[in-house]
Amino acid sequence: MGLAGWLTRKKHVSLWVVKQIDDGLLHVCGKGSVMADSKLSETLRQLREGNFQGPVRMGGNDAVLNSAQFAALIPEEDFRLVNDNKALWQNRPWQLAWVPQRCWLHEGRLTSQPVDFQGQTRLISVEDTSQIRAKAESPRTRSEFVSIEPLGHTAPGWQLVDRDDDSSHS
Repeated sequence: MGLAGWLTRKKHVSLWVVKQIDDGLLHVCGKGSVMADSKLSETLRQLREGNFQGPVRMGGNDAVLNSAQFAALIPEEDFRLVNDNKALWQNRPWQLAWVPQRCWLHEGRLTSQPVDFQGQTRLISVEDTSQIRAKAESPRTRSEFVSIEPLGHTAPGWQLVDRDDDSSHS
């Protein structure tokens, strides 16, 4: 690779991928990276302002997803993992809920639930199904039953007419 190729090559920016931000809680997918097509400083600025658009390579399995799927892409140097449950970002502490891969592309809200992981309580993110459950469990509104009368002799204004006997006209 020549000097020009070395100067213009794309650079990987390591980051933390956040699916959803709640009050004091980050739903974290894990580590990932993006390619800096322009200057590295420009890509970092876009990430910090939440304006980055492009592919995100997820760590661990190399899946490539659209940045629009996530609430925040945090440059690695801006995020400090304290332990599996806490992190520091934007000069404040955050509680963490870990997002399983099945939820990375989930379009709705996430909620968190505690799980026991190797003797420690840890939060994981799950799909929020509370609205679906509430709708399914809500009592159905009763509608007035409308009686439908069969056509024929019982309907008002209708009378049975004797049938012509074709055998008598022969």
